[in-house]
Amino acid sequence: MRNKIKFQIKLRSPILALLGLVLALGANFGAFAAPAASAGVSARYVVKLRGSELLELQSYGSDIEQKFIFSQTPDFQNIYSFSSALSLDALRQKLSGSYQYLDLDPEVNVRDTIIEPNDPGFTTRGSDTANQWGLAKAGFPAAWTTTTGSKNNLVAIIDTGIDATHKDLRRGSFTSGFDFISDLAIIGKVNSDDNGHGTLVAGVIGAVPDNGIGIAGTNWLVTLMPLKALNSNGSGTSSNVSEAIVWAADHGADIINMSLGGIGFGHDTTLSNAVTYAFRKNVIIVSAAGNDAATNGGNLDTEPVFPICDDNGQNMIIGVTATDQNDLKPSFANYGKICVDVAAPGKRILSTINHDPLTGSSAPNAYAYASGTSLSVPFVTGQAALLLAKNPNATNQQIRDAIIGTADKIDGLNLSQCAGGSCLGLLGAGRINVAKSLASDLSSVQVNEGDIVQVGPDGQYYYISGGKRHLISPFVKEQRFAKVVPKLIQAIDLANYPEGDYATPTEGTLVKTGDSPVIYYISKGLRLPITYQVFLLRNFNFSNVHTLGYTEVNSWLTGSFLPPPDGTLVRTGNNPTVYWVVSEVLHPINYNFYISRGLQVFPVVYVADDDIKSFSKGEPYIK
Repeated sequence: MRNKIKFQIKLRSPILALLGLVLALGANFGAFAAPAASAGVSARYVVKLRGSELLELQSYGSDIEQKFIFSQTPDFQNIYSFSSALSLDALRQKLSGSYQYLDLDPEVNVRDTIIEPNDPGFTTRGSDTANQWGLAKAGFPAAWTTTTGSKNNLVAIIDTGIDATHKDLRRGSFTSGFDFISDLAIIGKVNSDDNGHGTLVAGVIGAVPDNGIGIAGTNWLVTLMPLKALNSNGSGTSSNVSEAIVWAADHGADIINMSLGGIGFGHDTTLSNAVTYAFRKNVIIVSAAGNDAATNGGNLDTEPVFPICDDNGQNMIIGVTATDQNDLKPSFANYGKICVDVAAPGKRILSTINHDPLTGSSAPNAYAYASGTSLSVPFVTGQAALLLAKNPNATNQQIRDAIIGTADKIDGLNLSQCAGGSCLGLLGAGRINVAKSLASDLSSVQVNEGDIVQVGPDGQYYYISGGKRHLISPFVKEQRFAKVVPKLIQAIDLANYPEGDYATPTEGTLVKTGDSPVIYYISKGLRLPITYQVFLLRNFNFSNVHTLGYTEVNSWLTGSFLPPPDGTLVRTGNNPTVYWVVSEVLHPINYNFYISRGLQVFPVVYVADDDIKSFSKGEPYIK
């Protein structure tokens, strides 16, 4: 049996209704046109000569440099860059018949230069919501002057599949994937998407730029891996998603894009283990904050969404919420201090699609406007791919930290967007700034993952983890880090590390606040509430409970209830289903399993109906 936990894709159908209309935009946009050199001012040019006309070129140019000398490919032979005081038009006239092409080769600066593809939906204006405003707002065109990506970077998209036959995707690079709904391989450039959502996501990342049609992806060069874990309704089981994560990690994925999430269920062990497995194989994992409360958005600190909150205390997932063209959090987007790392464009995003979201009917080669944190995630995935192209030896933690550390603060703009109140500290480090992140030097970082640092000889202590700085309280310093010699740093060294929650005590510590009777068990960065019944079953002692400050304890994400000890059999008085506790997860068992394992000799512990809902559940054990 499969785990029936569901992931729901939340798309705002009215905004998605404009299928195909962007195809008419082409007449209003032109390709990038660099300025010609002014008279008497030397400019840089690049030319591909037809043969051995180098002597003629020397008559009009200086500082001549042959390019692509390492390549034997005919397309890259006889290519030279040079300087000349002549204008482009004058050079083309004087060298007429001697070259295959002759263009400007201007110097570029990441801060003030952009690349403009000729796709009709592309725009350089971050306010142009009729077109691809998100690229400009997040700084992709300026980032492209540093790198446009690499086909060596493999991005796994865990979603409803991808229509690789879409005209704006089919010239891109794809690798084999897998359909976890039908248990069949996805081989070649085929259509594996029977919903459209996965194709929307793929378009944001990998729609082929500069091909004169449709839109431009965040990466000009990238390889996509379709992993279908969600069905035609946009739903899938936790186990399918977990399988897809592991499959991606085992088949060379560098980045995993999960524009999905589920609310209303506890910390899922299988999913958590899959995330840990991929993260430890150096995979960058990006996931959505979700739009589960479509009116006001939800606070993930009180109602966590998974997989975004399956960070296992190490921020293994880059959690993403949405912003609009004014850097405001849209009403539908979830938020929270603990699970959200950054924000990215997610309202009225133009992308590729292959199904009409209103009727569900096939719509080949179409485009649509979509809103949701699902569309924000691929912007961050695209940023990660560009960073990896520039820094191919970087770790997933370094890429994560660069994304978080270079985001632009937007809290001051969002004074009432979080349930009518301020979003201070609830939108992660801010809206991503791709150009800024590409300009950062990952090799010059002074503070590393896992460091214990002190700001000045008399300053605060911090634990560096998950791309954030976690304040260490006097209790945790003495209990967990007493033997660690901190690294003495300056405040400037923490400038790119946003504030996280407090550093947690050691695993298994029992804590409470002075104004509440609730006792928590610290596990994998989570605080797990303990019922009185479980407290007794585990032989805990009240003398071992530590009373800490309200702010410290409440900075930690609340997980599911701490279960009874492993091997315990539990049920409620009103439901005959018996659960067997294995690895701190409750697994429902049937009568045949109960008898075959000889479990009838053990007593069954009865728990309250409300309590059973709050324990973490696993796969059924049946025979």
